[in-house]
Amino acid sequence: MSTLLVQSCSKSKIEPDKPVSALELYSGYFFKIIKKSMGEGGGYSDCDLCILSAKHGIIDPEEPISPYDRRMDSHRAKELGPKVRNELKNRVTEKQYKRVVINAGKEYRRAIDGFDEGLDVETYLVQGDGIGLKGRSLKQFLQGEESGIRKVN
Repeated sequence: MSTLLVQSCSKSKIEPDKPVSALELYSGYFFKIIKKSMGEGGGYSDCDLCILSAKHGIIDPEEPISPYDRRMDSHRAKELGPKVRNELKNRVTEKQYKRVVINAGKEYRRAIDGFDEGLDVETYLVQGDGIGLKGRSLKQFLQGEESGIRKVN
């Protein structure tokens, strides 16, 4: 099954002198889990990753970007929403993903809610009350364990 993981950006970033890949730039908790999973050759290879950035919208992990300080709030989610939903819908259609797994907080989800309308795709959320449990669920998912994700459609 082809799967797309949508991971929200993180406030924690490295401070490079020049633009670096988005995956390298973000240094938050969930990105540490993703990078470690990639290094261990875990289940990550069975899914693709895109990042939902409060500044840039949907970006690929390889996309070069510079550090920024932009929060996702309800205003920004509303502003980004149409573009982000369209980009996600196009990505799912072009790559023929059958499943999209979202690891994002409430404001980030507002920006993408409804992207899957009219698509033949199953949408899931990474589960957990608190960052630790959510991180464990993400790690399990990346290792091929499905118990930490919940279907939303």
